[in-house]
Amino acid sequence: MINVALFATLKRPLLKICTLILLALSGLCMILTYSRGCWIGIALAVALFLFIYSKKVFLLFAVLGVVGLFFLPESVMTRLLSIGNLADSSTSYRVYIWQGTMNMLKDFWVTGIGVGTSAFNHVYPIYAFGAISAPHPHNLYLLLLSEMGILGLLVFVVLMIMMLKKLFVTANKSKDKTISAYSAALFSALVGFLVQGIFDNVWYNYRVFLLFWIIVGLSGAVCLIHKKMEDKKC
Repeated sequence: MINVALFATLKRPLLKICTLILLALSGLCMILTYSRGCWIGIALAVALFLFIYSKKVFLLFAVLGVVGLFFLPESVMTRLLSIGNLADSSTSYRVYIWQGTMNMLKDFWVTGIGVGTSAFNHVYPIYAFGAISAPHPHNLYLLLLSEMGILGLLVFVVLMIMMLKKLFVTANKSKDKTISAYSAALFSALVGFLVQGIFDNVWYNYRVFLLFWIIVGLSGAVCLIHKKMEDKKC
């Protein structure tokens, strides 16, 4: 989404072409993952960015998105249509893991079981539904609840709500087009990531974990820059 904001704000044609190439490559990678949770997250992120940044472009994107469905490869379309289908092995696998994790949380929802896959692998098998093994709950929020208990989950949720609120206000109130575009991009990126977190443990890798908090840090920086610009005007 930051690439989208860069394309919208950069003036030099060569730099715009570079962002388009990066967008095309990342879009291709996203398709080839065949990850439905990723597709839902990125579609929502793009829609939110365009809705905040330009209502006209949002309507065009919506029309192109509907038309584009008819040109998708059959394998991709089949994968999309399997969303919500409990007969799908990937979907049923996650549902069973969620059920097992919920069984575990009946005993540990207050304090959690500790941070890391080793703690989860030690306790979860006792509560596993249908003996389904898993290294993590395949859900960011169940992960936080199982690792740090209800307090850890609440702290994270409150932090995200506060950050998203600040980004949304900045994106809509800032008269600086660059600040507005970056705020909208960061807002939509975080929302897309958090939505994908419903379907998987999006912190499975320390590099992704680090990137997420870098985005949160950039979000705080953009909001702070906007505030300082407003204070100078006053």
